[in-house]
Amino acid sequence: MQQEQRLTSLADQLSLIKADSDTYRAPSLGLDTIINTWLRNQLVYRQNMMTDLMRISKTIEEIRAPIHHITAEVFRRGISWKPKFAVKCQECQTEYNDVMKECPKCHSTDLISPDEGQKKKLESFLIDCNIFDNSLEEVLRQFNYDLNALDDAFLYLVKEYMAAEDGKIRSKVIEVRRLDPAFMEFDLDPQGLPKNKSFLCYIHRDINVATTPGACIECGRTLVPAMYKYYHRNKPMYLLDTEVIHSSKFDPSETYGWSPILTIFEKAMTIIGMDRNMYRYFFERKMPAGMIMVFTDNPESLIKERAELALKTRQDPNYIPMVAVSSKGNRGRVDFVKLFHTLQEMDYMPVRNEIRERIASMWGVTPAWQGAPDAFGGISNQTQQLTVMSRVVETDQRLFHDKVFPRIMDSFGITDWELELPIPEEKAEATRISFAQQKISAANMLLQMGFDVKAKSQEVGLIDIDFVVSGEAKKIDYSSMMGGGQGGLGGMGGEGLPGGIPGLELPEEEQPSQNQSQQYPEQGLRLMEKAHGWADQILKAGYFPMIKQVNPVGPVIWFTQNNTDYVAKFDNNILKDISKAIFPRLHAHDGRPPHDPNIPHNTVDRKLQSDSKIFEAEEPDEVDNE
Repeated sequence: MQQEQRLTSLADQLSLIKADSDTYRAPSLGLDTIINTWLRNQLVYRQNMMTDLMRISKTIEEIRAPIHHITAEVFRRGISWKPKFAVKCQECQTEYNDVMKECPKCHSTDLISPDEGQKKKLESFLIDCNIFDNSLEEVLRQFNYDLNALDDAFLYLVKEYMAAEDGKIRSKVIEVRRLDPAFMEFDLDPQGLPKNKSFLCYIHRDINVATTPGACIECGRTLVPAMYKYYHRNKPMYLLDTEVIHSSKFDPSETYGWSPILTIFEKAMTIIGMDRNMYRYFFERKMPAGMIMVFTDNPESLIKERAELALKTRQDPNYIPMVAVSSKGNRGRVDFVKLFHTLQEMDYMPVRNEIRERIASMWGVTPAWQGAPDAFGGISNQTQQLTVMSRVVETDQRLFHDKVFPRIMDSFGITDWELELPIPEEKAEATRISFAQQKISAANMLLQMGFDVKAKSQEVGLIDIDFVVSGEAKKIDYSSMMGGGQGGLGGMGGEGLPGGIPGLELPEEEQPSQNQSQQYPEQGLRLMEKAHGWADQILKAGYFPMIKQVNPVGPVIWFTQNNTDYVAKFDNNILKDISKAIFPRLHAHDGRPPHDPNIPHNTVDRKLQSDSKIFEAEEPDEVDNE
């Protein structure tokens, strides 16, 4: 009885453990039946459709030009290396962007910098990455063109596999190729699921391709599922998800994208018809301009008369023909019938320009990048068009930074470095430099206030510079922070203006007292926060300021750009006006202090007074009332 109870207790515990360990996995949802069926039917025509779309994108200038400009701007400054971290802790594997001597997390001093040797694995591929001697940038340019033209781009990482002694499979990349999207296909099962139809072996791929999971008949290794199927010379070649990088830009989905050319297909066909019509009219001359219809009862005499007139005109170009027309019965008349309208009558150029703009807007390319003369309509318009184009380029670059480059780095086993495409627009870089200058000015202000300011990293460029602020503010004289007492707060990076700029002077009642000077650090910090928002509004207005002074009353900001002084005025923290700064002219004579020439003064004695009387008031002139 005791043994039976013990066995029953063990069985109950076993069932309880089994009940706790039971798991349930929700089923994976494949493509909808209608979509899956449609894709399977379209695969028959996909090759022809993709080929036709690629031909259209390369033969129509209004389509090829925007794609070409985007690709050229994305890779205009090439591909560069970027360290993934500044230092890395060997104990806890934590990465830091700042150079330090001790890990704040585990307090380990075993910190390493990025390994320069890892870059050698990929440097040769940057110059020659496949058997056709294409550089990696050339292959990525083809990838980006497919992305913008067909919304489907495939990058093939050709790998060599080797069975190691420990039974694991090792791989290395030997080529990087662009795959033609027309011959690429997702390997889907009848339920619309990938990785569930074809299975293959790493080593014996050409020998064993199974339709069910299992082991290789040659080596016994577990088969891996295929993700893609590429038709090479009418023979299917199954590829793994780790070997192909697929991306869609305009309409990303589970499988294929949707080409933007299909959206503007009618406009593209219109452009083709307009070009063909112009070619036939000006080159082939297959269409006459018009036809003359003459109503007469004697056409033979008309033909004879016309031939004689043509002969005399060829003999004498100055010959003036004279034609007799009978008005008897008022039955004869001559009509001219047009067979072809002029370009002005058809509004050819306005229609073509409208279609061109609509096509270019699909890719976000502004008219300024297409050489349209009317696109350059002022500085603000040009700045806006450059901003739009910069955002389009940054969108394409983000696809490479987020999806393409990490996969390439992972395939090459590079963990300490990253590839990046620098931002091509100089104005965007100038804006970043302006922000860095403002950081330096703010750090200088905090340093003057008594805080301890140190750079986060000693090895960093100007654009990425940042500071660490610590300590407490010291009690300093508030008036010393004013720009020479002449024009507002000088802590943002400048001295007082000679004579002051109208609007930057502080009124006497706003001058700080000794008690207020002790509260200055808090006021300065609040002013810095406001000034940062004001500077953003100046940037959006098309200026790249180097701030010299800030007057919180008003407020008014004095800044320079391209060696020109400007004054920005705000109302309720909203930018109202930006104008050039006008410095008052100062007048100095006879060793006296400079003053405004509009201020009247005594002109009786211009001799240099003694040092004891140099600042004494002058005696007024005696006026003869008579």
